[in-house]
Amino acid sequence: MKEQIRALPWGTRKRLHYLEFKIFWEGRANRGDLKSAFGISIPQASADIARYQDLTPQNIIYNSSAKYYIPTEEFNPILIKPSADGYFSEIISSPSIENNTSSVDDYVGFVPNPTRIIDVPILKTIIQAIKNKRKITVDYRSFKNPQAGNAREITPHSFGSDGFRWHVRAYCHTNNKFKDYVLGRIVSVSDSAETEVDPKSDRQWFNFIDVIIGPNPNQNEDQKYLIAMDYGMTNQRLVIRCRVALLYYLMKKLRIDIRDTERPGNEQQIVAINIDEISAAMNSD
Repeated sequence: MKEQIRALPWGTRKRLHYLEFKIFWEGRANRGDLKSAFGISIPQASADIARYQDLTPQNIIYNSSAKYYIPTEEFNPILIKPSADGYFSEIISSPSIENNTSSVDDYVGFVPNPTRIIDVPILKTIIQAIKNKRKITVDYRSFKNPQAGNAREITPHSFGSDGFRWHVRAYCHTNNKFKDYVLGRIVSVSDSAETEVDPKSDRQWFNFIDVIIGPNPNQNEDQKYLIAMDYGMTNQRLVIRCRVALLYYLMKKLRIDIRDTERPGNEQQIVAINIDEISAAMNSD
């Protein structure tokens, strides 16, 4: 089965994935859905549905009165891995939304993030420096040094995101340590050269720590139960594995103040149970 799916053209796999997604989550799909989502012809949509039936003859049947294909009791997805996160991610990136052909976004809303500008030629140069293990000179602007001409030599090795903006993880030859640089604040790149820096020496990047979170102890038992249910905790604990270099961003994302765990439960619903271990890791070299 997997070999048959891999042998399909990419466009066909994408349409069959969409068909299975619709049938699994919404309980129905037809040729018109494929036509609207991908801008294909009705004959092509019919061919796609027939192809899906050939792959999974037990999965769908045609309801002639509703004029939709619906799942059978034996339905077993072969192209999607059902999950709540997967559903919402798929909806947000749906071809229907991209083509403005569906009102699916009428029932799914999300808070947009402002676009953080990243210069494409600069990003391309940094990617090639990473791939070719080279150091570069960048004109980097920070709040401490916002003026022009703040050149520094760095050896980049990885990218990281805090959910709002992208950073490049790099060794700073000026400060002799690994640091994060916001991509949108790199004004120019120049002077590529070979580097002796081994990325594996960035222990904070390559080492991980288990962040253990739980309900704020200042909550009552019913509130603790609710928070545990919301986060899928076991015994009111949830373990999140994180790179040490990204701990600062994770704490900000979870709104956990590592300096104060005594805030009221309605202000800080969750706390880090192993806060001392996290603090020690964040302050390690």
